[in-house]
Amino acid sequence: MTLNESVEKFLYEEADLLDRWKFNEWEQLLTDDAEYLVPPIGQSDTDADSYGSTLFVIADDRAMLAARVERMTGKNAYCESPRSNIRHLVSNVRILSDDGDELSVVANFCVYRVRRTKITEYMGQYQYLLKREGDSFRIHRKTVYLDLGAFGGQGGLGFIL
Repeated sequence: MTLNESVEKFLYEEADLLDRWKFNEWEQLLTDDAEYLVPPIGQSDTDADSYGSTLFVIADDRAMLAARVERMTGKNAYCESPRSNIRHLVSNVRILSDDGDELSVVANFCVYRVRRTKITEYMGQYQYLLKREGDSFRIHRKTVYLDLGAFGGQGGLGFIL
């Protein structure tokens, strides 16, 4: 299997875990110092490291991600009761750089959320920093750039893009 095929397989497996609400298993894909970032709509990737001075939609470190997973899998996840049906479509996976230990990867995505009778679409680009671990990878940073003009009818992000 080529490196690109291995990366694609990893990203498809991540999407499958998120679609099936397997957040505890998804959490195992993360490094101990992982970050999950959703910059403000319209934020360019050159401004991605500004979450210390800019209000991001989501800027979770590893502890905040663990709390998010606990909230989403707990009995008090009222915003997702009953759970939405989620479908992550991942495409155009490209490896931008490979320094041996860490890969910079981008991929396009479209996430469909079906909540009761409403279908909501989220689309954009993922940017990953993946760390090699054995024959696979772990997510060191996942940045989600949304191609939306505004959140409007999308509502909150009570799930993981």
